[in-house]
Amino acid sequence: MFPLAAILLGAVLSVSHPVLASPGLIPPSYGRTAYVDFAGLPDRTATEGGLDAWQADNWARGNRCLQLVRSGACLDVVIEVPSGVTTAQLTLVHRSGAAPGCAGGGFAPVTVSVNGTVLAQDLAPQAVGGDGFSTDRWEIASCLTSGRNRIRVTAEDLCSVYEISRLELAMPAVASRWIDACQMTHDITNDRPTDNVAVFSPSDQWAICWTKVAPEAIGRPIEFRFYDPSAGLYFRTDRTAGRYNWGYINVAGWRAASLQGQWRVDVFVEGQFQLSVPFHIGSAWNGRAPRVTGVDFTSVIRANGEHASGYVSFHDPDGDITWVTFEAVDGFFADFEFDPNVGGQAGGRFSFYVYTWLSQRVTLKVTLHDRQGNESEPYWFSFNAR
Repeated sequence: MFPLAAILLGAVLSVSHPVLASPGLIPPSYGRTAYVDFAGLPDRTATEGGLDAWQADNWARGNRCLQLVRSGACLDVVIEVPSGVTTAQLTLVHRSGAAPGCAGGGFAPVTVSVNGTVLAQDLAPQAVGGDGFSTDRWEIASCLTSGRNRIRVTAEDLCSVYEISRLELAMPAVASRWIDACQMTHDITNDRPTDNVAVFSPSDQWAICWTKVAPEAIGRPIEFRFYDPSAGLYFRTDRTAGRYNWGYINVAGWRAASLQGQWRVDVFVEGQFQLSVPFHIGSAWNGRAPRVTGVDFTSVIRANGEHASGYVSFHDPDGDITWVTFEAVDGFFADFEFDPNVGGQAGGRFSFYVYTWLSQRVTLKVTLHDRQGNESEPYWFSFNAR
């Protein structure tokens, strides 16, 4: 399937696993990863996902990193965390340069805290092999609360440079106990959605998230939280659940019409997170083209040839995806492509795996192609090989 050159560079094969039997129904289990990544600096802006906000004090744009340049300088990241999270892993990819004669072996020490609870103090990350970064991880579920949480990285006595490449909070999938089905729609008739859509025009009257709950959820409070493309909470609404329930936002003539891009709805039952539903507002996207709605992949893999698996989530109104391409934007890595075998599926996900023997930073661009020649907007994701 792949040329020998691709295999030598670290080729990728895929085994497809569609997960939707009914087009439009969102599977009731989603993990969430919130991150801010500075690998594009200084030429491009930082990339982020799933955050409420981030802010850095006394910093400069480094080569593929953010640099804290004065003692006391800090990076603050605010993340909305659903209730019921029992496992959450914070990953910090960072490094400091050696300055002989300074305390701590010459490496810049930092403090990492979550909601004021110190995870690490006088931590002095060292570069890994040349221009590589060090990776530290903490299990922080006990430090988190439902709602907005603040993660802070503060530079202490700087006697050498301190740089951050990526900060990431991974929360595993929380099984939905109480949602049987969920989809976005333009309208409701007789308690049922009139259609299944993922893209709304600024001239549409509403964007509605419809759910069917399990019998044991009837009578419990159900809540819908709508997040705009900046990941900020735009609107929330709740009710006592019947068998069929929906939350919606007004679009035409309202502020939502001007906030074009990728939105999401988080659904809660009795205060417990159930699932997240992506949708799009805007006319720029071709409504018949496929769309990558997310890539679930770890931030660090082993540079030993071991396979690292991930998933591409997608939506395609025509259900005619025929090909997916992965192009290397950064790193010594072979481009690859394959048929994900999801024909007939309006949404779902398929798997892939990658491997490499080189310690490096890799950024891949994912594009979906359908039978009519439509292409999705590209989706970028990055990882470190150590």
